[in-house]
Amino acid sequence: MQLKPNTLSAAALALLGSTGTQAADTGKWQFDAATLVYSEADGRVQAVEPKLRATRALENDRSISAAITVDALTGASPNGAAPADRPQTFTSASGNKPYTTDAFETPLDDDFRDTRVALDGSFTTPVGAQTLTTSLAASKEYDYLSISAGAVLSKDFNRKNTTISAGFNVAQDTIDAVGGAPEPLSAMAAPGNPRAESSETKQIYDLLLSVTQVLSPVSLLQLSYSMSQSDGYLNDPYKLLSVVDANGDPLRYVYEARPDTRLKQAVFAQYKRFVFNRDVLDVSLRFMRDDWGISSETLDMTYRWNFSETRYLEPHVRYYLQGEADFYRAALFDGEDTTLTEASADPRLGRFDAITLGLKYGQTLRSGNEWNVRLEGYTQLGSTAGVPAQAAAGLSRFDLDPSLDAVMLTAGYRFSW
Repeated sequence: MQLKPNTLSAAALALLGSTGTQAADTGKWQFDAATLVYSEADGRVQAVEPKLRATRALENDRSISAAITVDALTGASPNGAAPADRPQTFTSASGNKPYTTDAFETPLDDDFRDTRVALDGSFTTPVGAQTLTTSLAASKEYDYLSISAGAVLSKDFNRKNTTISAGFNVAQDTIDAVGGAPEPLSAMAAPGNPRAESSETKQIYDLLLSVTQVLSPVSLLQLSYSMSQSDGYLNDPYKLLSVVDANGDPLRYVYEARPDTRLKQAVFAQYKRFVFNRDVLDVSLRFMRDDWGISSETLDMTYRWNFSETRYLEPHVRYYLQGEADFYRAALFDGEDTTLTEASADPRLGRFDAITLGLKYGQTLRSGNEWNVRLEGYTQLGSTAGVPAQAAAGLSRFDLDPSLDAVMLTAGYRFSW
């Protein structure tokens, strides 16, 4: 039997909307409100993130969308220095006060406080036989401002069973580091000697190409390629490296130095399928490579079990594997801070793998509104890399890549007005 084109298109729309925001009725506003509570173990980073998105479908296949997100973060964050067999004293980012880390402990800056407010909006409209979505976004932190704009053009083929999309995004970021941006690989300032205030900038250019293919009335496949070019100030102005002797003992601390350009490329594949004409299986794979030497692979899978007409459970598993940057160093041996031009001990640039396990419950009310709650656990396991050979024996006494555990709780509510 030959399938009707509108049957396949309906299947595609249902699958695409099964785990995301569905289109609101024409003339009505649809609101998606959610709050995320994030907590790392051992008193590290804690965050609360409320978000509200409003979407309105207009006539002639047009729509508008806008969102506001607020992040409030507190806690302690690794400063990049290596553990030692004695207490270590560091200068805060402002340069106005010292803080001390106990022996054999990962150095943490417990003065971490930040609030971020982000706004974004988009408008979708037909342009001839294509669909154009334009977007604007802005994000502000106490030491960071980001402004971006982008567009995505989509076109349907093959009786609307194939969709090809191309998009771009341009961002301009301004970094006003507390205490000023330090010179790369310069010595940590002594307390009471703050650096001169300064601003740095970076530009990010993103490109996306994708194709979505309806495979059958119950399945579809999406393939995409993305490229991101970053230019400008790419350092974290608050991250340090330990300079150690042959015993692994710290001699001094210097600020990190990263390249001033970065090119990332990624391919992504996602497969969705109705199961038992009721549930939805969603599996995706992503492979990323960049010219810093970092490579990563991500496997993500959800299964939406609609165990009644109005209620569902959705287990989630995600596995992430990353290799370290070419310039990643757990510490520097004495003298390397004057011979190297690039080095960072930021664990986000190191070698690690991580797994996320979660479960989501959702219910549609008689009014048509929906509420949901999701609980997830995250575990990150580091793998020691970038240890200077001259100090390897001494540094082996310490846990240079401690594990990270976090819990995330999200509650959401969707309604129309």
